[in-house]
Amino acid sequence: MNLQDWQLERQLTVLAVSGGIDSMVLLHVFKQLNFPCVVAHLNFGLRGSESDSDTHLVLQTCNEMSIPCFVKHIDTEKYANENNISIQMAARQIRYGFFQEILEGQNARYIATAHHQDDELENFFIYLLRNQLHTAWQGIPLERGNIIRPFLEIPRELIHEFALQNAVNYRDDSSNASIKYLRNKIRHLLIPDLKNEYASVAKDFQTISSLSRAESKLNLSNFQLNWEHQVFELFDSSGLKLEEIGISTEFYTNNENHLGLRNKFLELGFHNAQVDEILNKPIRIGSHWIGQEFVVYQNRNGLTLKHRNIIDLDEVEIQMNEVVFFGKIQIKMVEIQRCLVDYTEPNCFYFDPIIINDKLALRSWKLGDKIQPLGMNGSKKLSDIFIDNKIDNHRKNDFPVLFSNHQIYALLGLKRSAHFLLGESETAIKISWDTLN
Repeated sequence: MNLQDWQLERQLTVLAVSGGIDSMVLLHVFKQLNFPCVVAHLNFGLRGSESDSDTHLVLQTCNEMSIPCFVKHIDTEKYANENNISIQMAARQIRYGFFQEILEGQNARYIATAHHQDDELENFFIYLLRNQLHTAWQGIPLERGNIIRPFLEIPRELIHEFALQNAVNYRDDSSNASIKYLRNKIRHLLIPDLKNEYASVAKDFQTISSLSRAESKLNLSNFQLNWEHQVFELFDSSGLKLEEIGISTEFYTNNENHLGLRNKFLELGFHNAQVDEILNKPIRIGSHWIGQEFVVYQNRNGLTLKHRNIIDLDEVEIQMNEVVFFGKIQIKMVEIQRCLVDYTEPNCFYFDPIIINDKLALRSWKLGDKIQPLGMNGSKKLSDIFIDNKIDNHRKNDFPVLFSNHQIYALLGLKRSAHFLLGESETAIKISWDTLN
């Protein structure tokens, strides 16, 4: 186990324990080494009785070890819906918020998770397949803030061997066996073959990712100097937001500046997928990306950033087979065979193909906007739809308006209009959306 200079024998650590083999082994190791610790366990309520059995095992084990255990039950699906985010993002926010709460309440020094060597290799392929190359090569850091990963340099096989030799009780998440999930495909199908051919592949990748992080740290230092000299800051000396900033083509197309620019754009409320497009997509004058607070425009001289509250947002045209970003929403329009229409599928609406004869666009809602909802003869104000669905003011722009020629066809995520219902056509237009993490 990599202990670095954490001095775990001298200060309290919060152990993130799910009940699975990795975290249960972490708990047993801390107990054997007499490291002071408390346990934090979350029941996400996503797997019914399986989740409850995980909680029971963790509580029982901590009781036998005389280790304090803090448990939180949460309705993750409800939290995700209320915050208009994915289940995965909801679980992450809840998880680390809870761990931080326990850390502060118990005056602990670190939060320890049981990520190991194979997790880092799995993450590499996940981000590689998502085309997030920088994140892929960065790997999982051994330490970030008050979060530490003592098992990060240990292969999965050694953890399983320890569990067997020490009769560690643990729970298997049945979903981990299903290869319908990308991580499980990588874990069960790809990595075993890789290890058969290259036994040290996970360890070798850690060496590479460590070097990559060191190089990135140097690049970030150089970037900050260049940013201050070549780019106008977003705030003037009095702290007021400037109307816009400019980034030259030479500066943002320089690969050495990409890591720094990525961090800047993420800080400004853009998402990874948007940043990938901004930095890597071929230059096309007029392209723009709408973030949570800012809009990026591509022009002849480079990029221009403007604050959303000082501009009237342009309409974002949506075209067939292209991904459109609107704030933290990713939208795509495709034509599919009629037999593939599935009205139970979430986050999508279906329209008759004739709709593409109009120029479709997206925009934020405006006061006075109306839609003729499916199943109603008359129209209804979007503001009333927000009230019906208990949407807070700060979240209203998370629901883009799909329209054409001043006619609103949908309020994505909430309501579809009665226009362009599927007729006798053999195909259908599917407009789907997803909230970016």
